[in-house]
Amino acid sequence: MKDERMPLREFVAKLRDAGRRCTLLGVGPVSEVVVKATFQACKQQACPAIFIASRNQVDLRSLGHGYLMGGIDQHTFVELLARLQKQVGYEGPVYICRDHGGPWQRDAELDERYPMARAMEIARESFRADIEAGFNYLHIDPTKCPFPYTQEDLCAWTVELEMFCEETRRALGRCPIDYEVGTEDIRGGLTSRDAFESFLEHLIGRLEGQGLPLPTCVVGQTGTLCRTDRNVGHFDRVQTKELATIAARYGVGFKEHNGDYLSAASCRIHPDIGVTGMNVAPEFGLVETDAWLALADLEMKLVREGWLAEREASHFGELLLERTFTSSPWMKWMTDELRRLPRKRVAEDQALRLLIARVCGHYVYNDPDVKAARRRLYENVDRFDLVEEGAERFVVDRVRETIEFYLRHFRLTGINAFC
Repeated sequence: MKDERMPLREFVAKLRDAGRRCTLLGVGPVSEVVVKATFQACKQQACPAIFIASRNQVDLRSLGHGYLMGGIDQHTFVELLARLQKQVGYEGPVYICRDHGGPWQRDAELDERYPMARAMEIARESFRADIEAGFNYLHIDPTKCPFPYTQEDLCAWTVELEMFCEETRRALGRCPIDYEVGTEDIRGGLTSRDAFESFLEHLIGRLEGQGLPLPTCVVGQTGTLCRTDRNVGHFDRVQTKELATIAARYGVGFKEHNGDYLSAASCRIHPDIGVTGMNVAPEFGLVETDAWLALADLEMKLVREGWLAEREASHFGELLLERTFTSSPWMKWMTDELRRLPRKRVAEDQALRLLIARVCGHYVYNDPDVKAARRRLYENVDRFDLVEEGAERFVVDRVRETIEFYLRHFRLTGINAFC
């Protein structure tokens, strides 16, 4: 991995001083395909590769590791990025980000309502592993606390964790890293302007009092909401600009999460209204899954036409529908209307089962049977030359094209020249 030591905060400042208005893209690394496609897209567009990994996706094995790529920890994740970066030949900056780091950010910690002391100790352990592995951007988010708390509590916990991270960084001899604060919620909605400014004012006062660096970005909700295979919220560009203006007044960037599936028109105005960065994750997993399913449909045509024996087919589509329904957190991504349906009704509805498979396929990519079916599918597609570019490239290209959609509309092409 290229040893890129320019903090993102400094990179953003250089772009601003040069008059380059752009919005950085944080990519959820939901699979090896998505990581590879990101490096390809960033190489083509000459812009930074920014990966955002949650604790449910990547974490210490002692804390349950993550669900990505067969269950990986921070060191394995960084090694994977380095391997794929070298394979693609991307030579620009790489930002390895902890998305939603902190206490109660793993489902088990929240569901079991871990006490404050235990949750904070786990958060410190996880952050230390991030820094040791080479993460250079940390989102500190203690807002999933299952107990009542105040804004003062939130600020105090954030400062405590940033102080720990800074002490750890210096002790390990690491270069400066970036911090992100605040939260978004997959329930959607808008961040109150007053609450947003009050939080920033209190937090920055505490950070400056402790001699700690200001955050590179603060997260605010912009009205977006991801459900099923679309953004069912309403991106509020007026209030988003107001929140970004408030953040800039305090010397920090504004970050948007939950930005999947936005239109080209909405994406294009992000740089002009001051959005520093936006994260996209589930959409890239869905695009990959759709590509797999398209190949599976081509394979089944071979079976129906007698070119391929049914016993030799992968039956990937059938398997994916079964495993996503039984082994993925699909309820999390459904609309309220769909959540209210009896499970038996959903199980019998093939259209809903296909929707669940498309939305949540990335959760089961490393199921041994799913992996075996994908290998068989690749072999059959390539054996009969069903797609000109080959099966693997077909899938990677579909994801890369979607990533490039954001890179272009966010005006990121060529910005590596400023790094």
